[in-house]
Amino acid sequence: GGGSAGMLAAGRAAENGLEVLLLERNNRLGKKLGITGKGRCNLTNSAETERFIENFGKKGKFLYGAVTRFTCDDLIRFFAGLGLETKEERGGRIFPATDKASTVVKTLESYARSNGVEIGLSSRVDRIVTGRESGSVEGVILKGDRKVIHTEKVLLATGGKSYPATGSTGDGYAIAASLGHKIVEPRQGLVPFDTEDRFARDLQGLSLKNVEVTVFTGGRKTDSGFGEMLFTHFGVSGPVILTMSGQITDNLAAGKTVELSIDFKPALSGEKLDKRLIREFSDSGTKHFRTVMKNLLPNRLIPIFISKSGIAPEKRCSQITSAERSNLAALLKNLRLTIKSPRPFEEAIITRGGIDLKEIDPRTMRSKLVDGLYFCGEVIDVDGNTGGYNLQAAFSTAWLAAESCSNIK
Repeated sequence: GGGSAGMLAAGRAAENGLEVLLLERNNRLGKKLGITGKGRCNLTNSAETERFIENFGKKGKFLYGAVTRFTCDDLIRFFAGLGLETKEERGGRIFPATDKASTVVKTLESYARSNGVEIGLSSRVDRIVTGRESGSVEGVILKGDRKVIHTEKVLLATGGKSYPATGSTGDGYAIAASLGHKIVEPRQGLVPFDTEDRFARDLQGLSLKNVEVTVFTGGRKTDSGFGEMLFTHFGVSGPVILTMSGQITDNLAAGKTVELSIDFKPALSGEKLDKRLIREFSDSGTKHFRTVMKNLLPNRLIPIFISKSGIAPEKRCSQITSAERSNLAALLKNLRLTIKSPRPFEEAIITRGGIDLKEIDPRTMRSKLVDGLYFCGEVIDVDGNTGGYNLQAAFSTAWLAAESCSNIK
């Protein structure tokens, strides 16, 4: 696989003196990497190691060895040494100074080629050949070709299933499974959602900053996040939604009902919000309810709240009852949406699931089942939040795998 992990690993292994053949199913390298981060490519994140690992949840500890072996700072120095400067933005996110993912692709391809990597484009691997008696890697066979390409080591860097138009269709899962590896079911990660509620779709294009979103699964609170969300033509998206999407997707797959609660005034307690409404309505006694709502919400949300509150839009504020005011406050703190389904892999930023971590040595990225087989990148069952974490994980596991293939400890 000639993506981010594959190119780095190939270049590093060749730099270490190995004879390397990089096989890529597409007619060019880095096709998916070239569109990463809306074409800007969020390379990594400057978070300290412990906080970095936390962004991968329970499975993050698997990455500890790789991330400490090849850190964010190491990656920045690596690219600087190749002439690619970087810059840091809000939240510790690191981007190429060019703001172009294409320069990252060119840099990695140049790194691989300059170290003598042989590159086979339009070369889709059909299977890995292992010894009948030894069970060790002996070579690979390409689709449409019976000839065995002999090798003692294979590094599987085929990526996941997100953005399949870039060639990322999950081939690596089938290849690994054929060798006995368990595959944790691949699902969409960092993905938007379709909603049951029509009003969410009617708000298409509306972005909300500084809202708190709470996830309820089967009526029980299971997650919450603060930040920016976006209403779309199908439902909801935005950073706060994407960050919580993994758990939501898993619960939907398990047949559970998932609701979102949106708090539009997270800085105010229920009591303080009630006092704010009393003040607004008191100061605007002769004004219509609809007019005063402009002081509380973006214009496009007002019809939704008028409808759900049951308060007539032309009702004067002095006539609004305490019960109506309490109902409005409850809506502002707890507007509910029902999640229908995740969007398809074509719209998922990453893939959850993959090759079971129990069958990979985290100190080497080596298969515990097949001698000579290694893994790196998104094909492994570990995924993190947005912000450069997943690309750094790909680079770190790639570097560690390349060092291990080269017998460098």
